[in-house]
Amino acid sequence: MSQPTVIGDCTLYEGDCLEIMPTLDPADLGVTDAPYKLTTGGLSKSSKTMSGIFAAHNYANDGQLVMAAVEWSEMARPIYEALKEDADLYVMCNDKNLGPAWQAFVEAGFGLHNVLAWDKVTPTANRWYMKNLEFTLYLWKGRARTINDPSSKQGVSGRQIDASDHPTEKPVWLMSHYIENSSQPGDLVLDPFMGSGTTGVACAALGRKFVGIELDPKHYDTACARMEAASRQGHLFRPSRSLIQMGLALDAAE
Repeated sequence: MSQPTVIGDCTLYEGDCLEIMPTLDPADLGVTDAPYKLTTGGLSKSSKTMSGIFAAHNYANDGQLVMAAVEWSEMARPIYEALKEDADLYVMCNDKNLGPAWQAFVEAGFGLHNVLAWDKVTPTANRWYMKNLEFTLYLWKGRARTINDPSSKQGVSGRQIDASDHPTEKPVWLMSHYIENSSQPGDLVLDPFMGSGTTGVACAALGRKFVGIELDPKHYDTACARMEAASRQGHLFRPSRSLIQMGLALDAAE
């Protein structure tokens, strides 16, 4: 395992999270957009769609599953063991993966608080209703705790504003929403599939410590660059509760 990159209170690892997580101190919170299988949709076999983090980026639009490298059953227990005795976990997935992911994480020892929904506003073409929603399993380990803002709704709406060329990048405001509701300043947040580093950027803005792991060298370099920029900005760009509720992206301020 190579030496991690330390940027402020954030530690970034390049490598396989299944190998690295057992070496880490337990985290207070997990927030991740894990790699998962995507189903291509639409009518034309010549059109293309983006894939998960560890798969090739383009596939024929034929309705077949796009394979990811890490199965839900393989990642669930290692993530469970990487968290403290009383900890929350947010895991993003699409509708096709809700069942398998739910089953895997519950079998690993987590309880399910809720299934959260993000309305991305801009839909993806599909023959069986256009897709505008992505889902998040909100799970807990040990003792269940009330979120910091119990007035938060199950669904939030807001556009993605890309800060990188990562194919499945998520908005900083959304990750900030989850982090702020289930942690305190100074807590350690884990993202075992950090991609372009969005969770880490949110942590830097919110005053949380962060440890992220990424297998792809290109995305790892992107995450390091974004964390350097976020570290320089510090708390100047901390997203307010009103901004999060309105679904405005923190990236728009950069």
